[in-house]
Amino acid sequence: MNKDKLSRIRYITIPSDLNTSLGSFKADLNKKLPIELPEGKTKLEGKDITVEAIIAGMVTIIAFDREHKDFRYYLEFLKAIEPNLAQKLHNAAIAKQDQKDYNFAEELLLAVYHMLPQSASCINLATLYSYMAFDARNKNNEEDEDKYILLAKQTLKDGLKQLGENEAVLAQLASFEAYLGNLDEASEYLDRYLRVASEGETKDSLKKLKEEIDFQMLHDNEIKEAYDFIMLGMYDKALSVIDSFISSNPKIWNGYFLKGWALRLAKRCQEAKEALIKCIELGESNADIYNELSLCELDGGNRELAKAYLESAADLDPDSLSIWSNLAFLEMMDQNFDSAREALEKARYLAGNDTLIKELIKQYEDLTGEKLGDVIVEELVSESLIEDEQDEKHSCSCQNHEHHHCSHHHHEGEEHHCCGHHHHKEGHSCSHHHHHDGHCCSHHHGCCHSEDEE
Repeated sequence: MNKDKLSRIRYITIPSDLNTSLGSFKADLNKKLPIELPEGKTKLEGKDITVEAIIAGMVTIIAFDREHKDFRYYLEFLKAIEPNLAQKLHNAAIAKQDQKDYNFAEELLLAVYHMLPQSASCINLATLYSYMAFDARNKNNEEDEDKYILLAKQTLKDGLKQLGENEAVLAQLASFEAYLGNLDEASEYLDRYLRVASEGETKDSLKKLKEEIDFQMLHDNEIKEAYDFIMLGMYDKALSVIDSFISSNPKIWNGYFLKGWALRLAKRCQEAKEALIKCIELGESNADIYNELSLCELDGGNRELAKAYLESAADLDPDSLSIWSNLAFLEMMDQNFDSAREALEKARYLAGNDTLIKELIKQYEDLTGEKLGDVIVEELVSESLIEDEQDEKHSCSCQNHEHHHCSHHHHEGEEHHCCGHHHHKEGHSCSHHHHHDGHCCSHHHGCCHSEDEE
C-alpha cells in the first residue's frame, strides 16, 4: 500500500496567499508541500489544493517515508497547524480498524507512531498488524498472515530501538513470542523486561509467565505427549503420562488441568471436576478452568451451576467467543431471553460473521419474534498518546478492548460443548496455544496479538 500511496503524491509550492506564520513556526517558501492526487485523477486541479489535502499529503509522507528529506519539516508544520493531530488520527484509526478498513487504519497508526514514538503508539500499530494477520488467516491467506505477524514483531522491535529497554514494549514482545510458541525468545524478552519493570500487577503476572515458560521448556516433551494423546482421543494413555507428571510435580496446577480436560473428554466428569478444582486450590484461576467445570456440570445436568461457571469464565476472559456463545445458548434454552440477548450481542460484537453465531441469532429471533439490530461499534480512545512516557508505560495496548489477548477461539464443535460450537482450547494450561511450531504456552498476559487460531 505504501508504494501506491506515495506514487500518488504530487508537490506544490506554497501558495502566495497562505499565511506563512503559524505561531512560532515559520513556513519555508522554498520547500514544496505534498498533496495526494484524488482518486481517478492523473493531475491536480486548482480545486484539489486545500489545506486539508496538504495535511493529508504530509500524513502520508510521515506514515510511509520516514527517510524523506523534509520529514522533520512536515512534522513541525503539522504540529503547528493542529497540535492534537496525533490523538485525532489515533481516534480515526480505531474507528477504521473496527470497520475492518485495515489499510487506512495502518496509514493513520503509522503516522501516529512516527509523529509520537511512544510505547502506546508502537503497541497500537503492532496490535493492528495482528488484526490484519487474523483477517488473512480467516481468508486462508498464509502468505499475508505471515507477513503481518512479521510486521507486528518488527514494529515492536523498532519500538525498542526508538525507546530503549521500554518495559511496555518488552512485555508485549514477550507475550507475543509466547503466543507464537517461540518460548526461547519469550523467555529472553521476559528476562529483559524483569530487569527494568516497575513493581506491580503486570510485573507479577509476567514473572509468573516466565516461571511457567521455563517450567514448560524443561518438561516440554511430557506436556506435548499428553496433549497429543488427548487430541488423538487416547485418554487412558494421556492420563498415564499426566499422572506421572503430577507425581513429580504435585504443586503445579497445569498437570491437574490437563488431567481434568482428559477426564472430561473421557466422560469421567466427577473425577474431572476434582482435578479442575485442584487447580483453583493451587492458586490458579483462569477462564478455561471455569469453562471446563461448566462442561462437567452440564454433563451432569446441573445447568444453573454450568451457567455460573461460564459467567465466572466470562469475567476472567471477556473476549472469548466460545464462552459468550455457550452462555447465550444456555440462557436461550432456559428462556432467559434478556440474558441470552446480552450474551449474543457480546458474541456478535466479537465475531458477527461467524456461521454458528448467525445460527444462534436466528434461533433467538425465531424463539422471541424480535430482530437484533445492527452491531454497535465501540470506539475506544486512548489518552496515553498525549501523555508523557511515565503515564503511558502502564498502558500495554491502548486499543486492546481489554483484551483480545492472544486467544480468540478455536472452532472444534466438540460434542460435549453445550451448543456444539467453540471448544475453548486456547487456554488449556500447558496447551494454552498449540501453535505453528507445535509448542504451547501455559499463560498469556494481554499481548498485542488479538485473536487465536480458528
